[in-house]
Amino acid sequence: MNCAIWLQRLTVLLLVFAAAAAAEEAPQWRQVTGPPELDFPRDHGAHFDHRTEWWYVTGLLDDDRDRRYGFQITFFRQGFEPGDPQPGASKLRARQIIAAHLAIADISRQQFYHSERVRRVAGGLAGASQTDLEVWLDDWRMVRGDDGAIAITAHDPEKGIMLDLELRPQRGLVRHGDCGYSRKGDAIGNASVYLSWTRLQVAGGIEVEGAQRAVRGAAWFDHEWGTSQLGAEVVGWDWFSLRLDDGRDLMVYRLRRSDGTADPHSSGTVVGDDGAVSILGREDAVIEVLEWWTSPATGARYPVRWRLRVPAEGIDLEVGALLAASELDGTATTGVVYWEGPVAAEGSHSGEGYAEMTGYAGTLEGRF
Repeated sequence: MNCAIWLQRLTVLLLVFAAAAAAEEAPQWRQVTGPPELDFPRDHGAHFDHRTEWWYVTGLLDDDRDRRYGFQITFFRQGFEPGDPQPGASKLRARQIIAAHLAIADISRQQFYHSERVRRVAGGLAGASQTDLEVWLDDWRMVRGDDGAIAITAHDPEKGIMLDLELRPQRGLVRHGDCGYSRKGDAIGNASVYLSWTRLQVAGGIEVEGAQRAVRGAAWFDHEWGTSQLGAEVVGWDWFSLRLDDGRDLMVYRLRRSDGTADPHSSGTVVGDDGAVSILGREDAVIEVLEWWTSPATGARYPVRWRLRVPAEGIDLEVGALLAASELDGTATTGVVYWEGPVAAEGSHSGEGYAEMTGYAGTLEGRF
């Protein structure tokens, strides 16, 4: 063999091996592949080695004038580049972003208000602690204190809405799925860590159209993180969180496939009044849509009344939206339009909570 040709081939081989070695050493997003080893309070905080994470609170509130409100506040964290910044990289480069959604449903007046923000995690204007629950975006904050209470503040003066609330868990932290391992697809990594405080006592203040009111009520808190959560052909999900009158709490999510069927990894959790947890599979919870609502803004058609049955638990409910017009357009921040609103249940039990409908205004396939 000609020496020059041999050297050329050797050089190509060395470059291939070097590229392969560099690819193996390059930082990768960590995936959720089994039951997590959790360490609190650290795991109430951020997990920057996973691509996607959110801290989410919904609740129902009453003021002293017999007006009812639903509220939602969610902080989303999305990673763009895994690992630590390279030497000399700009500190302003967007490696992580924080987005936040604030929504208030004035049930008594049938009015829905929402606001959204987004910033990169740089310069101190947005961020999240990695030692405990503390996430912020400008002056919107969610912080867990030393006594376990969660303080939430968020104000949009232009839209005249505000939350200033203190939430106190009334029962222990729930680990959904297999000790917190929430499987959502067949492929390795199609999963998240999913934790909840299902009952929190709420007190504080709310503002709607510039008018402030003292309020009290109950809330639900979710914290979830992962990297490639949804399985193939899953276009969205229908999710319910309900506090029932017998002291139990019910969470059910149906992962919807592109053909309209429920994905096998659809799941749920029943939390007893003693804190005991029962895990539900796809066949354990049956959801039937009874009524639809069409958004005049986007044309998306959402279910707003359902029959929800969990036969093994003696649960047979009719669940209805307390405000049908609860579509939240998050295209400016997360790029997702979805329905999120307060609901009430009656039937074998009475109860209240929230429902979330995604994938009706555009598929979420490949997004989470």
